[in-house]
Amino acid sequence: MALPEKYSDWAKVLGQFLSIEIMVQGLNVLTGIWLVRILSQNEYAYYTIAMGMLSTISLMSDSGISFGITAIGGKVWRDRFRFGQLINTALRIRYFLAAISITLVSPVLIWMLVHNGASWGYTILITLIVLIGVNFQLTSAVLMIVPRLHSQIRIIQNLDLISSLSKFFLLVIAYFTMLNAALATATSVVAYAVYRFGLGNLVTQKIDTEASQNPEDRKEIIKIIKRTAPNTVFYCFQSQITLLLLSLFGSVQNIAEIGALGRLTLVFSITSSVLGNILVPSFVRCQSYQLLLKRYFLIVLGASLFSLLLLILAIVFPHQVLWILGGKYQHLDSELALVILAAGLNFISGVMWSLNSSKAWLNGVMLQIPGTLLIQVIGIMFLNLSTLHGVILFSMCPLVQSFILNSHMTYRGLQEKALEEYGS
Repeated sequence: MALPEKYSDWAKVLGQFLSIEIMVQGLNVLTGIWLVRILSQNEYAYYTIAMGMLSTISLMSDSGISFGITAIGGKVWRDRFRFGQLINTALRIRYFLAAISITLVSPVLIWMLVHNGASWGYTILITLIVLIGVNFQLTSAVLMIVPRLHSQIRIIQNLDLISSLSKFFLLVIAYFTMLNAALATATSVVAYAVYRFGLGNLVTQKIDTEASQNPEDRKEIIKIIKRTAPNTVFYCFQSQITLLLLSLFGSVQNIAEIGALGRLTLVFSITSSVLGNILVPSFVRCQSYQLLLKRYFLIVLGASLFSLLLLILAIVFPHQVLWILGGKYQHLDSELALVILAAGLNFISGVMWSLNSSKAWLNGVMLQIPGTLLIQVIGIMFLNLSTLHGVILFSMCPLVQSFILNSHMTYRGLQEKALEEYGS
């Protein structure tokens, strides 16, 4: 029996989305694992630091700009001139924030590299490569909202695929020359450049790139930045705290080990993509209390079972899993289980946050920062931060308050929905 036409079309779109997404994420995982295996531990540590700091600068230079573009763009995206005004206004603000972010983060990047054994010349080279990458990333993050609001998901995926392929082939070429942390970082930067130029050619069809800046857009975006910047800065610090602690109390080998183990958690990225592009929109459209309750717990249960399966594999077959990373990391049996556990708990917490925030169930969200800091202070008192084992456990501390806070927000959100639907 043939499916109705609308379901057949939906299944076709879903299949095409997943096929490209799996190719992109699979290629990223393959590239990441290959780098782990071929780079020395020192070089991989430098690469981990460089990419971590690049990500931090990019996040800090956003600080809510993307939210502002999406909110305003949803009203003006059909008007080519007004949309161009919005994008150009956002780009100017982002360049300003990028200058501040670079000023704050670059000294930390330089210190971490030198402290972990990189020469000054090598440190300056890697830092320059990172700053070039920042330029491509910060403009791409703004421009990418144009095809998103025009529902050009396939084009975005194709750009992702081309970017990933370019990085892979550049790494193959570098492998036969002199592959090190600087070249590995440079291949990522070239991939960002490919993505940026492809995106630039695309958006010129949808916006007026010569449009003047709009004062009202600027005022609205800055208002959003003031509300979101504290959380953004805090998140940036939290996302890099493991590298900072290992630089202070651990060794360059520990940094390489945590970076290598982190590559194994990229398997969560495919599931996260399905969640963000398919399950969350479906959850957002749902207005029935009973259906919301059912879908929420089914999605969280699915995320939990997926995480549990990966944890069981890490516990039962640690040597087989670590074989993927190469001989330099075969001794990390217990750390492997902890990293997968931490990634799984973080994934589940992220799922809960995505569902709550999609419905604006954010009652008590301001407790996130003080709650995280409190539990980390307790962690510092009881954990040995000079070991990889201790630092991984410390990175899991914020997840305790995250589960408590997300559970509270879910309860309040569902309670309000029930009162709205059924009355008191």
